[in-house]
Amino acid sequence: MAGAVPAARAACATLLALGAAAACADTEATWIASAGITHRHLVERADSGRQLVKESGTLALGRLGAQMRLASGGALQVDAEAAGGQLDYEGQTQGGQPLASDTRDSDLALALSWRPLALAAWGEGWLGLRLQQQRRQILATSAAGGLVETSQLVLPSLRWSMAVSAAGWRWQPAAELRASVHHALNVDFGGVFDSADLQGGRRREFVLGLSAGPLDSPWRFSAEWLRARQSGSPSQDVRRAGVPVGVVRQPQLEIDDFSVQVRREW
Repeated sequence: MAGAVPAARAACATLLALGAAAACADTEATWIASAGITHRHLVERADSGRQLVKESGTLALGRLGAQMRLASGGALQVDAEAAGGQLDYEGQTQGGQPLASDTRDSDLALALSWRPLALAAWGEGWLGLRLQQQRRQILATSAAGGLVETSQLVLPSLRWSMAVSAAGWRWQPAAELRASVHHALNVDFGGVFDSADLQGGRRREFVLGLSAGPLDSPWRFSAEWLRARQSGSPSQDVRRAGVPVGVVRQPQLEIDDFSVQVRREW
């Protein structure tokens, strides 16, 4: 992929910079662990806007993170996330035939965030980089073979949050914007065709969250809504034993996730 090398270099440079900054931290890390569930609604659309595929269902979700305060007053945070589950699939095959099946979705992500400034009355601002893998396995049926789509994304991010104390509880609203600078997409047709490596469409994500917990407790409860929109990928040849037999592309993608979680800090 043409954008893979620059994106990989940018990711490595960010990792090295954050690692160097971590050496300047003046306190031990605060650890954060959370678990919950996500309801996912995923839609594929043609360029005309017509719905091609709908997937919906529940994913289990887990996160583990660490935050370190810097001598400058800023902070660093690292988060690892995993989610997985089975969704109902209503749509069509690559050839356009109606298909009802199930999809096994699994997500993995590593998010690196830097807060350059100390806490202020307006809240706190974070710059971040998110490395994300999404895998969709559409299960085979008696009428159609299955396939597996695996996306590898690099998404810089900008996040704002603030803390408010009221009625003995600490409330923390947050908002985050992300946009992909690299998206590699692999499609495995289960041996029916050769696997295909595509340049995935541009992904844009918007996240709103709210967490709350008693002031004297390490436990927090949170709700989060993610809205992701992705443009269609360029078309590419589909091959069988190296011989072109057609074309393939990933349509426009819409993902809406609503998550509830329980979190603990120590």
